Amino acid sequence: MVEKIETEEILERNSKVWNLCKRSGHIGGTQAAPATIVQPLKGCAGKVTSACGPKIYDFVFDNSGILSEKCCEQLLNAGRECHDSDTNSILSEGEFSKEERKEILARHSEVWNLCKRSGHIGGTQPVPAPTVQPLTGCAGKVTSACGPKVYAFVFGKIGVLSEKCCELLLNAGRQCHDSETNSILSEGEFSAEEKKEIMKRHNQVWNLCKKNGHIDIENTVF
Repeated sequence: MVEKIETEEILERNSKVWNLCKRSGHIGGTQAAPATIVQPLKGCAGKVTSACGPKIYDFVFDNSGILSEKCCEQLLNAGRECHDSDTNSILSEGEFSKEERKEILARHSEVWNLCKRSGHIGGTQPVPAPTVQPLTGCAGKVTSACGPKVYAFVFGKIGVLSEKCCELLLNAGRQCHDSETNSILSEGEFSAEEKKEIMKRHNQVWNLCKKNGHIDIENTVF
């Protein structure tokens, strides 16, 4: 009979091997040195709020989503240099083929041009609610690659958080994590039931990162 503690260890390694293969394509061995990560420009962090940043990310990297007038305004006010810097930073953190990079950069330019021309991308725009600003000093503690993944888990219950993203989240601290979610909740229209579900996942992402060091939604029992 397999002891309970052994079963837990086996299941943990089962998730770990899946995540490592999914993220790196290998476990162990000699690999080429990782590419240098391009840091976003100083002064750009926080110019686009934690509610709008992931929506821009979705459009540029997944070709999906809607950008409100408010999000387009923030993007344009941040400036083209900051927009370019954020995308280049994310590209330097992930492994993208030449074709994928070409498509991403095309959408990167498209989101800028559409916002400049139309002031929004898709949808009808409600009057924005008062916004709770994130705590000073929290901006930039979770990178532009990991922030949208935390957002996707909390607000969409989808995705994978690597060990690196969990580490960044925990190092940022619980106050910053709480502050980011409260800021996003204040910008959107959520029912009482939706807020309850969001806050539940907000706590889950923190606790799972603390417990396991990573999250794979497909292999995590809630």
